[in-house]
Amino acid sequence: MRALLAAAAAALLLGALPAGAAPPATLQPGQLTVGVSLPSDGFEVGVVKGTDVIYAEGFDIDLTRALAKRLKLPTTAFVQSRFDRLYSAGVKPWDLAVAQITITGKRLITADFTRPYLSVDQGVLLSQTVTSAPKTIAGLRTLRVCALAKSSGEDVVRERITPARPVRPVGNLSTLMLDLQTGRCQAVVYDAPTLGTLKARAPERYGQFVGVIRTGEQYGIALPKGSPLLKPVDAALGRLIEDGTLGKLQKKWLTADLSKLPVLG
Repeated sequence: MRALLAAAAAALLLGALPAGAAPPATLQPGQLTVGVSLPSDGFEVGVVKGTDVIYAEGFDIDLTRALAKRLKLPTTAFVQSRFDRLYSAGVKPWDLAVAQITITGKRLITADFTRPYLSVDQGVLLSQTVTSAPKTIAGLRTLRVCALAKSSGEDVVRERITPARPVRPVGNLSTLMLDLQTGRCQAVVYDAPTLGTLKARAPERYGQFVGVIRTGEQYGIALPKGSPLLKPVDAALGRLIEDGTLGKLQKKWLTADLSKLPVLG
């Protein structure tokens, strides 16, 4: 995984809020309400009841709590959602959404995004049923490749791997990883930091982590189109990058070392 974008730090604003300024207006006064899509190991995991998140932890969770503090909002609440709804058009029951959302031109049509805060690539993790690990993208084409539905990983499978059998999109990450464990999927393409965390925490469940496919994706925080919170949230995020908070959260939650993985070409 690459370090936080150096370019982001160069464009920082002076502060999230001027000294003595009141907190920005939010859906619930004094509270930052955050849309999430649990689970995603390393980023956001917890306990969900319906759409209410009873308990949550991870990089995204700590990030949004730090943002709330910068914005002088005393509390943070989380709302569970289907991933693609986090950046779709329309009224939302949250102020902003954080869930490893890659900034793309298509998504910018329906949502506003902050500056990027993390740059990542796609990873390729195999099932234990695959005994001979491919070393190139071409070598993946004979496998049954799965990806999270409507994710950038699915786009990579369709457009760059072009497997002999069409990509199998799976609706949520838990099912995707279960299908990899049971052999319904021979390979999964997903964000490399998450796959690295999953493999490191439970190596006996999966096969080889064969490498990364360079995509240079940039994660951003999504807000409803035209949200007045965009400017203060972007400024608060800039401060968290500048003061090293984001780097500390990376070290705390995203512990897998991806630098030694081969780049598949």
